[in-house]
Amino acid sequence: MQNERLSTFKPLLCCPRCHASLLWTEGNAACSACRSPFPIEAGKVHFVKPHSESSSDAAFQKKQMCGITLTGKLYNLGRKLISGEYAPVNHIKEFVAKIKPGSRVVDIGSGSSRIREDVFNIDLFAFAEVDALADAANLPFMDNSVDFFILDTILEHVPEPQKIINEIRRCLKPGGEVICITTFVFPFHGYPTHYFNFTKDGLSFIFRDFSNSKVMVNMGPTSALVNLVSEYFTVAFAGRNHFFYTLCKGLFLIPIFMFKYLDAFWALSEEKSSRLASHFCVTAVK
Repeated sequence: MQNERLSTFKPLLCCPRCHASLLWTEGNAACSACRSPFPIEAGKVHFVKPHSESSSDAAFQKKQMCGITLTGKLYNLGRKLISGEYAPVNHIKEFVAKIKPGSRVVDIGSGSSRIREDVFNIDLFAFAEVDALADAANLPFMDNSVDFFILDTILEHVPEPQKIINEIRRCLKPGGEVICITTFVFPFHGYPTHYFNFTKDGLSFIFRDFSNSKVMVNMGPTSALVNLVSEYFTVAFAGRNHFFYTLCKGLFLIPIFMFKYLDAFWALSEEKSSRLASHFCVTAVK
């Protein structure tokens, strides 16, 4: 299926440096203009070299994401049982549900999961579910070629978020849409690096060049409070010891994580909730 996705998206792909079309061979792609080479390894096009973790926090959180260590497996099991995050509405699920088959959909920073089989995944890391390694600030797509973009908690991890939004707008077809989930009142999580959290006003500003954009609360104030309280005590007791961090996080969440469901009531007032929201969701049309 991965080769099928690549075949489907080949006409859309271009050189991320000069935006010229690509010349394809069995194990390689090359820019038709500047001749930059882009190897194809394990079915993935490498527009950038695989990214390496920049800190111990980043390496730890990658292991959590993939569940490749005992600590990572414990963390993922704990998240299934107890979590401080609750979204009354699954905005991404609703967004994807309305997308018709045959649409060109790109998930930026997909990580180790795939939202739908026909979605093209790009990331800086060579996860199994990734179709192309690329930098979101220099996307390898032709102008006006993509129908939909998805960014799920990615924008806070890039050093120049406006560049990413501008690139998405360049690549979207007229009338194309993007959905972006990002953090507001939320603790530091350095995978690969945590640069920003975003206010409602800030998100409206960076999406200002779209013909239509809407900023909504994705996770409310109680999710923010539960995460901050549990993180406060976890960091105080565990410090930078990753195993004890995971253990303490679970222990401190147990007595309070159910309070997150109060966000169902906060959702009745978008104006109040947006002042202390854990996460925002932006939908924008080119």
